[in-house]
Amino acid sequence: MEYIDIITLFLLGSIGGFLSGFLGVGGGIVYVPILDYFLSKYGFSDNQLVKAILANSLFTIIFSGFISSYKQYKLGNFYPKEIIYTALAGTVSAVIVTFLIKTGNWYSKQVFDYFFVVMLLLIALRMLFAQSKNIIPNQSHTANPLAYSTTGFFTGIITAMSGLGGGVIMTPIFTEILHQDIKKASSISNGVIPIFALAVGILNLTATPATYISNWQVGYIVFPIVAPMIVSAMLFAPIGVITSQKTKHQLIRLVFAIFVSTVFIKTVYAIIFKH
Repeated sequence: MEYIDIITLFLLGSIGGFLSGFLGVGGGIVYVPILDYFLSKYGFSDNQLVKAILANSLFTIIFSGFISSYKQYKLGNFYPKEIIYTALAGTVSAVIVTFLIKTGNWYSKQVFDYFFVVMLLLIALRMLFAQSKNIIPNQSHTANPLAYSTTGFFTGIITAMSGLGGGVIMTPIFTEILHQDIKKASSISNGVIPIFALAVGILNLTATPATYISNWQVGYIVFPIVAPMIVSAMLFAPIGVITSQKTKHQLIRLVFAIFVSTVFIKTVYAIIFKH
């Protein structure tokens, strides 16, 4: 790889890491467009490209998610029961869908692009126009385990199909439907995301792809590409967590909506240009 590519991956990965901690989204919303560009540049195409994007995005999220969750724990903003309820069901659905994608050719790059952009649109509209519930921090409603498990199950499916990590789905559901304070929602999301990603990552590391672009590729994981993002994510995710704890939930919500909208516009432009 060229040095400029390594530097670029590090810098962009730092943005994903910061947002992972700040918003509880895992960073996939940044990693997917980055990986789309670099993996296609170095040799992946169509169905193999989709599988590689999903695999490498979720693999990077393992590290940004775990360090964000650990920082939440150190700050006393950690909810293990809610994380377990959400993660168990979601891990099962994420692994099943990942297996189906890896063993078939039904999930093409075009289908992936359309699915990704529809998810971004729904999320942006929800966060921009849904009315605030004015929840008092640390006084969130307590949802029942089934609500968390149901959220986790469907989030696992979307995680496997989008590479987003699931935070962009869980955070709005936790805040708008389960009436959780956004800081609590982000903490639960940060705890659940790496569990999803780790389970899927094991499948991706042991897979046998049709395309190899590096001697340092294991399964679908291309270490020269993900390593700079992992390092920067681990450095900047804790900063995002600390910043989130000091920021009003209305501002976090606004940043979330603006960022998703920006990625949506960029993705739509890319789809029009490519297809």
